[in-house]
Amino acid sequence: MKKKIRLCLYAAVILICIFFVAFITARDLKSRGMDVTDFMYASFGKYKINAFESEGEYYFFLPSFLNEDDLKLSYEAKKHDIKYLRSENIPSVFLKTKSKSLDRILSDKDYKESGRITVFDKDGNESLSLGLEYIKGRGNYSWNNWDKKPFKIKLEKDASVLGLGNGKDYAFIANASDATLIRNAIARDLEEAVGVPFAGNGRFVDLYINGDYMGNYYLCPSIEIGTDRVNITDIDISQSKILAKLNSDALIPYETSQVKGWNIPDGTSDITGGYLVEREFGDRYKLEYGEIKNGFITSNDEHFIVTSPQYCSVNEINYISEFFEQAEKEILGQEPLGNIVDIDSFAKRYLVEEVIKNYDGGVSSCYYYKDSDLVDGKLYAGPGWDFDMSLGNYLDWMEYHDEDATGITKLYLSEHSSIYYKKLAQNEDFIGAVKGYYNSTARPFMEYLVEEGIDAYEKELMASAKMDSIRWKDMYAENGYAAGDPKEYEDLKAFIRQRIEFLNKE
Repeated sequence: MKKKIRLCLYAAVILICIFFVAFITARDLKSRGMDVTDFMYASFGKYKINAFESEGEYYFFLPSFLNEDDLKLSYEAKKHDIKYLRSENIPSVFLKTKSKSLDRILSDKDYKESGRITVFDKDGNESLSLGLEYIKGRGNYSWNNWDKKPFKIKLEKDASVLGLGNGKDYAFIANASDATLIRNAIARDLEEAVGVPFAGNGRFVDLYINGDYMGNYYLCPSIEIGTDRVNITDIDISQSKILAKLNSDALIPYETSQVKGWNIPDGTSDITGGYLVEREFGDRYKLEYGEIKNGFITSNDEHFIVTSPQYCSVNEINYISEFFEQAEKEILGQEPLGNIVDIDSFAKRYLVEEVIKNYDGGVSSCYYYKDSDLVDGKLYAGPGWDFDMSLGNYLDWMEYHDEDATGITKLYLSEHSSIYYKKLAQNEDFIGAVKGYYNSTARPFMEYLVEEGIDAYEKELMASAKMDSIRWKDMYAENGYAAGDPKEYEDLKAFIRQRIEFLNKE
């Protein structure tokens, strides 16, 4: 009798455990937008791909190197009629979070969680498997307004992911607002063609997180100081040795009405560089001020965040803010242009933003850098970021939304624009450089896009875009378009043709 009671108790405990696991699994499935009855997955080796349900149909979205026959199906998956879609031509990235869930990351953009990344090339060769210091959300408008979220990762050590150069920080750009998925890639390729300093490439990938297919993403190196990134003097190397000796109580902010830094020793005896600085529009700067480690506001109300060094000493933040004051005198025509400001880099960066009519040009994510005076000592306009709102792709509330491919913006049409390029456009040396680079580099590249480049992008992404359009069908339907729609590519080519015709006359 006692034995039967023990067996009943064991059975009850087992049933409770099964129920608990099922509850947790179902909750996780629901949080991913998956139906709670979908305990279905396919595995290959030690990796798995979860089924996705849309309007009563079940899908497995496969990377380019897998076929249906390569998969081992779960018991539940075998009971259903499943459609298999396979990508082509592009690599795939598998991320795994420590918790095996995206719940906390999706609920808080700033929440960081460790994990692991595995990268396969298009043929299925494993090119990287490495621990993640963290994965987190990124972006502002793109994070808050689209279901398909962008992400940022930091690797445990420097690595070149898909040949993008050694570094720890990478971004997965979702391109959720761009039905062609390619405007960010076009802009970066144009930057490279024009010769923007340290212009970075990217790679289209199929992204999987914890087995869920997340869609087609554009993987980019983050803008940071490094040999294969923005290759200038890195104050943080020596600064980190000083910070390591300080406890958190010793990190006391230094603030005035114009600058924000830290009451810490200088990171180097040469405080002239290097610095990596991002221009941000005033409203966002003020909104995020509490999270900004280093920043300054110029006398002409331009707002900047110093992203490197990570912590600026009093001398360092005062030095770089005063340096920008001197650069502004040249930009505004109060001093001869070219002594401090590098005209070529400013002309090239402006040219890219103007040619593609980038809404964020001169507004946000505008990077500048200055190396040590021992190396150079000038202010350079660095690589750009966030180009999805360009080339005719604008939201209804944006100033460009009802405009055609004509118009010279001078990067000054937005209420949040910088004054820099409006003033630079009045300088003959600057405009001469812009026109020269347009005719020698930008125009040939844009003509190539119309003749064959756009078609090549479309062909490369066709299979992946089809999977993406089903994965995010509801989001696309809500906004009136779908990823990979052939009409979108034709509209893009038409906009570029009109833009070239207009700019040629100008």
